[in-house]
Amino acid sequence: MKKLLTTSLVLLIFFSANQVRGEAGSSFGVLTTAESVGMGHGMFSGFVALVDNTSFGGSFTYGLSRFTDARFKLAMVDNVKGSTELAFGADFKYQFMVMDSISNSPFDMAVGGLFEYMNREFGSVFQIGGQLIASFPTKLSSGSLLIPYGRINFRSEKVSIDAVGTEPSSSNSNLEIGLNGGVKWEVTKNVSLFGEFQFDGNDGLVFGIDFNSF
Repeated sequence: MKKLLTTSLVLLIFFSANQVRGEAGSSFGVLTTAESVGMGHGMFSGFVALVDNTSFGGSFTYGLSRFTDARFKLAMVDNVKGSTELAFGADFKYQFMVMDSISNSPFDMAVGGLFEYMNREFGSVFQIGGQLIASFPTKLSSGSLLIPYGRINFRSEKVSIDAVGTEPSSSNSNLEIGLNGGVKWEVTKNVSLFGEFQFDGNDGLVFGIDFNSF
């Protein structure tokens, strides 16, 4: 049953990818499972996104409660015109399904919100929305964990274009959907590696690393 649910989640992500028509997309990817980091715990992360607009950067996650954490993100983005821009964002998640012997849930699941802002050559991009994350931890024979995960997000993207010459400034807002699917590998107790696909208008591969700091 658990394998069937995991397979269904992966198939949903990939078969739905063709329906995604994001205008700007995320510069950060997901790079997190549904599991919270825990009350009072902090974690630093780094990433590189090989997507339409290549980006790299880092984030800091802090546990606000046992099942809630918040994350702050910063990235440098290379757009298609060759210029480099700064993007920053934040998100949070609340884990409402826990895969343990008490709740007997088939997988971990969390719901939350997200925010991103990027100042671009032509103007700016502002995104705000909600997200749903599911993950399924599997223990390897070596003792480490391999955790497939997926996320769907619904967000409002506002693209603002600066005035140029006689052309006035303008803005356009759209409701967009994003899909991510990947795997987290807990190499050691304090170090984890990520690899994921992203389909949200800024499509490609995202790789990351986590360092549990305290």
